[in-house]
Amino acid sequence: MRGFCWLLAVLILSGGCSPAPAAAKRGKLEGKVTVNGKPVVVGKIRLMAIDPNGVNVAADIKDGEFSVPAEQGPTKGKYRVEFYVPSATKRRIPDDDNPGKFIEEAPETLPRRYNYDSNTTADYDPSNPQPLIFQLTTP
Repeated sequence: MRGFCWLLAVLILSGGCSPAPAAAKRGKLEGKVTVNGKPVVVGKIRLMAIDPNGVNVAADIKDGEFSVPAEQGPTKGKYRVEFYVPSATKRRIPDDDNPGKFIEEAPETLPRRYNYDSNTTADYDPSNPQPLIFQLTTP
């Protein structure tokens, strides 16, 4: 009887110790971004997960290209894509945190439909990563 009680206690205590689920596979992400046929000189791209188990990813764009290593890349799923391309010319604006002082800001050059209001999407599969190519146009 003592052995049975001991076995029962072990089973009860070990019942909540299931192995942790494996982390979702991530993959390398790379691609190109042009605006009106010209490579984006400097900018940012963000992939915002639409799927609840997705992973948001951001990368710098330089000379029209971006790349994210596999360990920092997205998981399988659908993503909303945002693009940010700052102006080469900065402007001085008042610093709300320090009255009487100014900060320099590079205004966004792309319309909101490419960043804050983006409807651009991409499907990504780390088992079969394909370069993402985005050809943006502005008036």
